[in-house]
Amino acid sequence: MKHRTMIIATILVIILILAGVFLLWHGVVSKSENPPLPTEEIRIGNAVFSVELATTTLEQMRGLSFRSGLAEGKGMLFIFSSGGIQNFWMKDMNFPIDMIWISGNTVAGFAQNADPQPGVPLWRLTIYTSPNGVDKVLEVPAGTVAKDGIMIGDPVVIGAN
Repeated sequence: MKHRTMIIATILVIILILAGVFLLWHGVVSKSENPPLPTEEIRIGNAVFSVELATTTLEQMRGLSFRSGLAEGKGMLFIFSSGGIQNFWMKDMNFPIDMIWISGNTVAGFAQNADPQPGVPLWRLTIYTSPNGVDKVLEVPAGTVAKDGIMIGDPVVIGAN
């Protein structure tokens, strides 16, 4: 009987710890925007952007969520450790964006005019899926791809001066 009580108590403690971690994540970490991140210049074709670099998992999870907007010529560059298929959504976004899929140093594709989806449950959010081999994703204000004439195959230079 004493052994059974210990097991139940241990299970309850684990459940309480997991619940606390979830509440902390949901209440604090997931509801705050990224602090200012390191910046770099990136050139795609003739367009030049000043971008924040999202390199860690936490920075990438937060992305541009909770921000009020993104100025023209600005963006956020997500850098992944390896190429593959990248999936993005508009969770907690307040403004529309274009997503430019980058493989190595070349534009591999894009999703244009991705709109915020306020109030939509997580399981119903639109998922934007890149082509395979993408190791970077650039988020810029909606309409940028069309305005700057960005095309698949355009060269990408990070650290453009």
